[in-house]
Amino acid sequence: MSTATGRRLQVLTLLQSFPGITASDLARRLGTSERAARRHVAALRELGYRIDAVPGRHGGYTLGAGTSAPLPVLDAEEVLAAALGLRAPTGVHGLHGAAATALAKLTAILPTRHRAHLEAVAATTSTPASITATSTTPTVITNAALGAATGPAPRDSDPATFTALALACRTKQAVRFSHHRANTHAPAPPRARDTQPLQLVTAWGRWYLVACDRGDTAWRTYAVDRISDVQPLGVQLDAPEPPQDPAALVTAALRARGRHQVRVRVHTSGDLVGQLIAPAAAHIRADPANQDGCLVSFGTDDLDWAARWLVYLNLDFDVLEPASLSQHLHDLGAWLCARYPRPR
Repeated sequence: MSTATGRRLQVLTLLQSFPGITASDLARRLGTSERAARRHVAALRELGYRIDAVPGRHGGYTLGAGTSAPLPVLDAEEVLAAALGLRAPTGVHGLHGAAATALAKLTAILPTRHRAHLEAVAATTSTPASITATSTTPTVITNAALGAATGPAPRDSDPATFTALALACRTKQAVRFSHHRANTHAPAPPRARDTQPLQLVTAWGRWYLVACDRGDTAWRTYAVDRISDVQPLGVQLDAPEPPQDPAALVTAALRARGRHQVRVRVHTSGDLVGQLIAPAAAHIRADPANQDGCLVSFGTDDLDWAARWLVYLNLDFDVLEPASLSQHLHDLGAWLCARYPRPR
């Protein structure tokens, strides 16, 4: 493709994206002079494109109605956005197949340099099935329920980092990256890690990398927003057999994190409890001692929050561990009784 043709495609893309764009803004985005930008517009008109112009200081160019423009030119970040958007659950019945075909069509028309990125993202990202499943009852889930109540707020992942990890997962190539610890109470420099990546998983608005460190015997999860400076090593590290369901591994890790591991016996069936508690928030299993009840376990850094959350669920339960949770529940009840005395 010639430089002139490429410029004209850029002009068409900008006209589609910014109706009414001025000659000066067009020139700035193209990195050319206003005179050159006007020449590109004139050349497109000669090719048959209808480009309307409003004269004056506040005027600009608009692609005329009915104009058939060529396929849009996407940059690297737009390719990543398209891939993630088409991989995300739509929440609308029957659109999963349409999203898959749209992704295939987009891949077919992309330049080679972007096609590999799109294919890598499509092949190496997933969402836990339990998170995408619909329910007739609203799910109780917050950042606190994921154990983030006392930690830093989730951050957006860097697009370049995300794409580099997706490519590494796709090619099964080990990478070295800098990992920033979550513990802000004791600031520490990022730690370099050599890792064999497996898959990228999204859970509750955050991306995680399932990977195995050099010399390790187990797969673990890394929050992608805590990863930077990804460098391919050009080799494949020894690693154990991959988990059958990497997304389930992430869900389990989210449930288990926290200084306190809470376990309660709920006197309600697991099916009903499962409609109130999101899978990433707690693990629900059958209770061997009570066939009409279930056991619920989760990790947290804040037992005060755990007490409030359990009371909020409005379920009849017994505390199994830690024993100190009972005191937090008692203190919560005492505060409520003192704050809101019985009406006379």
